[in-house]
Amino acid sequence: MTLNPQKKAAIAVLASLLIVFGLGMGVYVFPSASNQGYSPTQPIPYSHKLHAGDLKIACQYCHVAAEKSHHATVPGVGICMNCHKVVKTDSPWIQQIQKAYESGEQIEWIRIHNLPDHAHFPHNRHVNAGLACQTCHGPIQEMEKVYQYAPLDMGWCINCHRGETTPGAIKAKFSEQWRSGPNWREGQVAPTNCVTCHY
Repeated sequence: MTLNPQKKAAIAVLASLLIVFGLGMGVYVFPSASNQGYSPTQPIPYSHKLHAGDLKIACQYCHVAAEKSHHATVPGVGICMNCHKVVKTDSPWIQQIQKAYESGEQIEWIRIHNLPDHAHFPHNRHVNAGLACQTCHGPIQEMEKVYQYAPLDMGWCINCHRGETTPGAIKAKFSEQWRSGPNWREGQVAPTNCVTCHY
């Protein structure tokens, strides 16, 4: 059966509309994983510039699980009170933290760095490999208000694992480990198979 030119044109237009609709739905249903630049207002202002920058408090003093767990953890009020039992006790913000501490409550911090449920990022592997927090979180020690520095999307992570954007010292340390295996690429520093990051 042959189609006349009008029917062919109608089918082509319909196919084009379906493709555009499908792509649109894909963007709607599967939005970008990146929240780059996201910087919500927290319930209590916290300056990483002051604490990590000026006072040079190590990241892992507050984010205690970063080298032992998949999650770096958001500090509980007990961590804050280690210092603030005696430091700036007259601040209304510190008094809110103290009140939460005494009542056994926690501050409901707003999560900034949030990966999709089907992906995971083991902080402990990256910290123990020697990656600085700034590799993914940017100049956190200069942030008065924290924002998501990097896109943290799949391409960004893969580029690092492939050795394309990996910090030099890390690249030199780990590229030799991946010289064998079926998926090896020149300069690779970490696995790039799906199950490395996806459940």
